[in-house]
Amino acid sequence: MAKRWIYGINPVFEALTTKQHIQAVYITKGWKRDRAELLSLAGRAKVNVEEAGKEFFDKFHGQTHQGICALLSEKQRLFSVEELFQSAVNPLFVILDGIEDPRNFGAILRTSEIAGASGVIFQTHRSAGLSPLVDKTSSGASFYIPMATVPNIKNSMRYLKDNGVTVYGADAASEHSLWSVDLTGPAAFVFGSEGTGLRKTVSEQCDILVKIPVYGSVNSLNVSVSAGIFLFECKRQREYMKSEHKS
Repeated sequence: MAKRWIYGINPVFEALTTKQHIQAVYITKGWKRDRAELLSLAGRAKVNVEEAGKEFFDKFHGQTHQGICALLSEKQRLFSVEELFQSAVNPLFVILDGIEDPRNFGAILRTSEIAGASGVIFQTHRSAGLSPLVDKTSSGASFYIPMATVPNIKNSMRYLKDNGVTVYGADAASEHSLWSVDLTGPAAFVFGSEGTGLRKTVSEQCDILVKIPVYGSVNSLNVSVSAGIFLFECKRQREYMKSEHKS
């Protein structure tokens, strides 16, 4: 059975809270930070907490492990795009086209989970994929947000479009401003790689390309920041529409 390491306070605590299949938790000798809460969570999850020396933690190659890590006894479950769509109430998906930086990937997972996205879809290649660094950067959101990994996101985009989801591509060169686009219906946002943006074949599959207006001299945002702006503008519009219907 495949095993998976996670490290850092938030990922380990979230893994215990969400009852992941944890084989054991390891802490550095004399670890005191939130120790009582850790032991309480581990006790409820029936997981052993063991102390380990510096040599044990050196396996994380200088990553900021905060003196705590855990070994999961199986990989996280990933879903199919069809499963994500069928379980979505008011679909709001994030599709990633070649996001290879694990920190950006983790930050997007965190933002997507906080914004209540229906799921994140990414490719099996040209993608950061799941890793201990992604878990840590996401602050444990990777244990909550549903995800699907696919061979080709263009097929996923076509499936969503065929099922009534409007696919919006993030493109700084677009003539359409995010502030003027209706996002109240079923939506999927596609974000391209940090260096080159959306691939041409991917942008051609989008229903509409949309930009975030910029007001300073720098004309581009970090992709994880862009994802947050898109997601929360969508949530703002949807909440406003609900309040209008109530009045």
